[in-house]
Amino acid sequence: MSSVNGYVDRVWAEGVAGWSLAPRVLVSINGASIGSVPCANRRPDVQAAGLSADGRVGFRASLSLENGDIVRVTTPQGRPLRHSPWLYLSRESEGWLPVSLAARHPEYAEIAALAGQLSLKRFRPLFGQPGQVAAVKLDAGEGSRVARFGVAPRDAAHLQRFHERVLTPAGIACPTLHHSVSLDRRKALIFDCFPGRPLDSHGPGWEAWLPAVMGELERLQRFGERYRESLSSRAGRRCSLLNRLLRRALSDALRWDRARGERRFLLWLLARLRRLPRVLSHGDLHRENVLVDAERGEIALIDWDRWGYLPIGGDLALLMRGLPGETAEHLAGGSRAQRFGVVGFTYLFQRLDRPGLAASEEGRALRRRCRELMGD
Repeated sequence: MSSVNGYVDRVWAEGVAGWSLAPRVLVSINGASIGSVPCANRRPDVQAAGLSADGRVGFRASLSLENGDIVRVTTPQGRPLRHSPWLYLSRESEGWLPVSLAARHPEYAEIAALAGQLSLKRFRPLFGQPGQVAAVKLDAGEGSRVARFGVAPRDAAHLQRFHERVLTPAGIACPTLHHSVSLDRRKALIFDCFPGRPLDSHGPGWEAWLPAVMGELERLQRFGERYRESLSSRAGRRCSLLNRLLRRALSDALRWDRARGERRFLLWLLARLRRLPRVLSHGDLHRENVLVDAERGEIALIDWDRWGYLPIGGDLALLMRGLPGETAEHLAGGSRAQRFGVVGFTYLFQRLDRPGLAASEEGRALRRRCRELMGD
């Protein structure tokens, strides 16, 4: 993963606390700024971890929060800290907010519109990658559901067909997509609610769930081979992260000032990654898109918008992004082609996450391993 900008450790009715390597952080409530807070309190734990020389990186700010408020903490450059945004829920809420709150909250307009079409009792907002409310957990009296917002009508229809024609008959572990609801010019997709947490939130040891995820990917690939002719022309409408990664690497390779001495290797790597066998893939399988119910020992893969036939090993490389290449290859196993895909895409991800990778010993080791796997 890219470097951490800091953590929001705690939010309570009267304040927020955490740490950041930035000299100051910006705090807002429901999108309204409350000001800049210095990061100067001693944090021996951060110092002991080797992240700060003197440990003076802690911050604490006084707040006055009400049930359902959203607290955001960013660096001065606008980069969010881990656990930001933070939804404040009072102890009395039991994890839910009343539907009546949505009509008067500045960030819950779509939830209020949804409540006008469905018989809702309670809700809990869920946040997407940019930190905005992207979905909502619903209590409609018929069990929990999840509504995902902001989907274009054509994309909604396309995704519903993919669930009906691929995910359901293939038996892939994912929440059932029931129907869609029109909200202005966009759709809200209504899914079953899977009672799990994102894989990335399970901390050290999350790799223990990799075999279960790999089993689902293998099932998807077998189904994709069986129905390749009818599916190949119906790929997900949104560009996969892997395709964007390949284009970025090609752009770097064609700019001498950006690629420097690795230019020749990048061109070699891209040519061979494009020649890898293409398998039916999720296309956006970062760890936030893998939900884990540790109590029941079950997983679910979500957000299938970018599915498609992609180079083998791509899904696994994205899932294990941030792990050393040697570790990722060992965990992935499989055919030589799959291991090369994992190592090759790991190199491309790491050169984005670590600007100095190309000149490092780890970068050189990854390049050597790629050539070994291809017999070059």
